[in-house]
Amino acid sequence: MPTAVRAALTLLACCALSGRAGAHATSDHFLNLQVDGSSVNGHWDVMLNDLDYVLHLDADQDGRVSNDELAQSGQQARDYLLGHLTVTADGASGGGQPCSLTDSGMQVGRQDNGRFLRLSLTGECAVAPQTLQVSNTLFTDTGDQDTHRGYLNLEYAGQTQTSVFGPGSTAANVSLQAPSKLESLVKFIWLGMTHIWGGLDHVLFLITLLLPSVLRYREGRWQPVGSFREALISVVKVVTAFTVAHSVTLSLAALDVIHLPSRLVEAVIALSVVLAALNNVYPLVRERFLWAVAFAFGLVHGFGFSSVLGELVSDRRALVESLLGFNIGVEIGQLALVAVTVPLIFWLRHTVFYRRLVFAPLSALIAVIGAVWFMERAFAA
Repeated sequence: MPTAVRAALTLLACCALSGRAGAHATSDHFLNLQVDGSSVNGHWDVMLNDLDYVLHLDADQDGRVSNDELAQSGQQARDYLLGHLTVTADGASGGGQPCSLTDSGMQVGRQDNGRFLRLSLTGECAVAPQTLQVSNTLFTDTGDQDTHRGYLNLEYAGQTQTSVFGPGSTAANVSLQAPSKLESLVKFIWLGMTHIWGGLDHVLFLITLLLPSVLRYREGRWQPVGSFREALISVVKVVTAFTVAHSVTLSLAALDVIHLPSRLVEAVIALSVVLAALNNVYPLVRERFLWAVAFAFGLVHGFGFSSVLGELVSDRRALVESLLGFNIGVEIGQLALVAVTVPLIFWLRHTVFYRRLVFAPLSALIAVIGAVWFMERAFAA
C-alpha cells in the first residue's frame, strides 16, 4: 500500500475511534405547522440521537435513550426545542407580532433510521397572519450545524408551502397566499439543489467517480488522459448514468410504487461511497465501466432523495410539479459540482501532486468516512 494512502487511512481510523470523525452524519428534522385564522398548531420531529448529542440524555451511556431517561430529561428537551423556535405574524396592517407557542405533548416514535421525538405544538397569534416568519435555530449553537437540515411544511387554507433551514438560513418568511405553480416549481428546484449540496454522502460518492475521469489505468498504474474530450466523455457517461438511475427510483418511490426502509437505503448509500472510493485505490472496475457503477448505486441514491421529498409533499395533487422541480434542482446541483471539479482535476492530472497526494489519499479518506457512516447507519440502536 502506498505510504500516502497508509497515512491517510491511519489518520482517519484514529479520528473514527476517537468518536469525532463522522460521529454525526447529516440529519434532518421536520417542523409541520397548520395555520387556522390566528391559531397555529403542529408538531416537530427531531431524531433522539441528535438531541442526545447536544443534551446528553443518555444518562447511563449505553448508546440508547430509554423512555425512563427521556421522562427524567423531558423538560430539558422541551425547553431546548422551544428556545430555538420563534413564530411571528404580520397582519393586514403590517408590523410583526410574536405568536405564543407552547408544547401540548411529547411522544417518541420510530422511523427506519432510528427513534425520534415528536413535540406537539399549539399557539395563538395576536392577529390573523398575512405573512408568517418562522425562525428555527436548532443545533446552530453546537458547532456542527453543517450536519443538520431543517424542513418546514406550513399548511393553510388547503395549501402547503415548504422551506428549508440550514447554515446561513435560519428563518423562513411565508406569505399566506396560494403560490403559483411557477413559484412552487422554483422553490422545489432550490430545495433539490440545497439537498444535493448538503448531502455529503451523495457529494462524496459523485466525487469518487469523478476523480479517475482524468486518468486511465494502464500497465498497473493510473496515467493521465491525453485530452479534455477523453475526460469529458467519461464524465458524461458517469453523470448521465447516475442521473437516469436516481431519477427512476426517485419517481417510483415518490409515487409510492416502490418503498424501501430508509435505514437500509442510508446504509447502502454509505456502502456505495466506500466501494467507489476503494475502487480508486485498488481498481477492480476499470474506468470505462464506471458508468455501470454509477447507475447501480444511483438507483439506491434515488431512494435517499425520495425520503426527503416524501416528507415535504403533503398535497399529492402537487406531487408531479414538486417531483419535477426537486429533480431539476438535484441535477443543477450535480452539474455545478462537476463544473467546479472536472476542470480543476484535469489541469492537475499530469502532476505527481494529484496522483500521489490527492487522488489516492483523498479516495482513502473518503472510504474511511463512508465506512464510519455505514457502521452508524447499519448498526445504530
